[in-house]
Amino acid sequence: MKRSYLILLIVFFLIVSGLIVLYFVKTFSNKDGQIPSSVTSTITQSPALTPSATPAPSDFATPVADFAPRITKKPFGIYITRQNSPIQPERFSGYHTGADAEYEDASEDVPVYAIADGNVVLSETASGYGGVFMISFDLNGSQHTALYGHIRPSSLPKVGTTFNMGDQLGLLGTGYSSETDVERRHLHFAILSDDRLDIKGYVQSKSELSGWIDPPTIF
Repeated sequence: MKRSYLILLIVFFLIVSGLIVLYFVKTFSNKDGQIPSSVTSTITQSPALTPSATPAPSDFATPVADFAPRITKKPFGIYITRQNSPIQPERFSGYHTGADAEYEDASEDVPVYAIADGNVVLSETASGYGGVFMISFDLNGSQHTALYGHIRPSSLPKVGTTFNMGDQLGLLGTGYSSETDVERRHLHFAILSDDRLDIKGYVQSKSELSGWIDPPTIF
């Protein structure tokens, strides 16, 4: 009796299991007897991973080799007096409108380069600079000007010259000569907040600095 009872119990279990499987197949199958793709995708698919954002390269070239590391004495916005200046003796005073990249240690010619596509809008010699030129270029959809000071006059580009980003535009002047108006060998580089022609190297109030942009911030 016990053996017969055990056999009946096993048969009953198999029948119930079969009914459960049949119910599942009928419930989740389509007309062709296949499990719908919506069910399988829910089970097997995992959310797609969003790739990490890759930083975009700068849209601008630096105006001279090693520009940022060589801004060691007069960065943008520093307030200069004849007493506190890192350059002695000092001729100027006020808030610095550009950033000075120092090249007194350079024994060879130091080229300066176009930071963007554009054209030359000013080229001359001026007190405090020696050779100086300005370019016009696009920054965030607006026209701006940039100034390169202490340039060898014989290497100055002509007004109207068009160029591409990275093109050589001139050479730094020889330090403590008429090429730099007797200043040390360095590049005074300034970016104006609009397209005006303004060669001031210093302004007398901090609020006036809004007319210029700190150069390293765009590179």
